[in-house]
Amino acid sequence: MIHRNVTLIILVGAPGSGKGTLAQYLKEKFDICYFSTGVLLRNEVKKGTDIGRSVERIVESGGLVEDSLVNEIVRKNIKDIEPEGKAVILDGYPRTKEQAQFLDEIDNGALKQTIKVIELVVDNEEVIVRISKRRVCAKCGNTYGPMDKIDICSCGGKLIKRKDDEELTVRNRLDEYEKATLPLIDYYSDRIVKISGKRTPEENARVADNYLCDWGIERRR
Repeated sequence: MIHRNVTLIILVGAPGSGKGTLAQYLKEKFDICYFSTGVLLRNEVKKGTDIGRSVERIVESGGLVEDSLVNEIVRKNIKDIEPEGKAVILDGYPRTKEQAQFLDEIDNGALKQTIKVIELVVDNEEVIVRISKRRVCAKCGNTYGPMDKIDICSCGGKLIKRKDDEELTVRNRLDEYEKATLPLIDYYSDRIVKISGKRTPEENARVADNYLCDWGIERRR
């Protein structure tokens, strides 16, 4: 049975909207678990679980992991959270309305009233500028924007530009994002708060900080 006092925070926003930066801030400042579906999938593969073996076969064959497997991994990890009252950021889930409906139905709707959604709203042209100018550490994966006037990451890794951050690729990703995510945003219309992505990361953090305090999520001591 899932703890009814677990608060789920879902971050929604286009690629480059600042979700990763905001999630990092919230992890550091609040008593929060951080669940990236990509990491959860890789952990299942490493553990050699039944789900992990299924995921490994699909990935090796070049396929996409179906909703049923992703849903089960998320459900299993949420159920393992201790103690009650812990908050969770879900990164990369749900991506579709169908996944959101599954989340609402877990344990006869035990989680539905605890789900909070933050949408970072950014104009597409601004997203394209941000992503086309960002660089990623080849060693640890940290992301740096155009304001970061460095060539070496704090871990010592070299900063590189990824091929999928080219403008044409970004525009295609935005099209796919809108097709998949707009129905999701409509589904969460009664539970969503919006933050303008035009603000600086520091300003976004302050706004999100106020929301989390209002939701009763405790700061780290």
